[in-house]
Amino acid sequence: MLGYVVPEKPELKVKELELYTGYYCGICKSIEKRYGQIPRMILNYDFVFLALVIASLSIDLEEIKLQRCPIHPLKERILVYEKNGIDYAADIMILLTYFKLMDDKQDERSIKAAAGVLLLKNSMKKLMIIHRDKCIMIEDKLKILYTLEKEKCPSLDKAAEPFAKLMEEVFSPEQFKEQKDIETKLRRIGYHIGKWIYLIDAFDDVEENIRNDSYNPLIYQFKYDSSKETIEEFKERISERVELNLLLYLSELAKAWETLDIKKNKNLLDNIIYLGLLRKTEQILQKG
Repeated sequence: MLGYVVPEKPELKVKELELYTGYYCGICKSIEKRYGQIPRMILNYDFVFLALVIASLSIDLEEIKLQRCPIHPLKERILVYEKNGIDYAADIMILLTYFKLMDDKQDERSIKAAAGVLLLKNSMKKLMIIHRDKCIMIEDKLKILYTLEKEKCPSLDKAAEPFAKLMEEVFSPEQFKEQKDIETKLRRIGYHIGKWIYLIDAFDDVEENIRNDSYNPLIYQFKYDSSKETIEEFKERISERVELNLLLYLSELAKAWETLDIKKNKNLLDNIIYLGLLRKTEQILQKG
């Protein structure tokens, strides 16, 4: 996830916003406790949604504490302990970051990526023990995705499919393996949010990808030609089609979400799904 899955904060109650940031701090603390200080550098808010969704299916209330941290030493912050959702989200965040750094290291000969791979190597050894099957499946999906990108696949749907299937795996933690009905619904959520993330990121990066001559499925599917149109004209030409697809993915995501029996934090998660993702869509498409 790439910084797109966030709530519409102005519409949150104060206690909901504090809970949201508490989950973020909880993921950070989980990483520190189980993997040390270094992996905390890769923390981002996207994975709070994953932790919240998993935790929402449990009737057990979160354990909440007030603690200080090195980043905010002057004020105590709310920190949520919710073992299953938070630990799993922390693991997945490290796993996905590691594979992304590996790809950058191999394709771009990036020194920064190589350093990141080295720093996360011990954490990945632990993850390969805890989530061995999931690590293998996610790595396989990423290999397919990277192959399609290298081949400059001209089909948006085909290019997005491996990432959507990857997110299916991300949203099906081992704890629901025996609860097939719940697992199926979670997989649907993961699949459609994967489609949405891949497309909105592609549209967001169009200008950068054109200038850097790097792969973007939208450039190839809609046949951008610099001799016939500017980048802004190209984005305007494809924006309606992109918007239609993005809203379709959000609609399917909402349908899957509504089939789950949510035990807690429904208002906060509703905010992300119905307001936050829609607001981010409007921002990237530059629509009101």
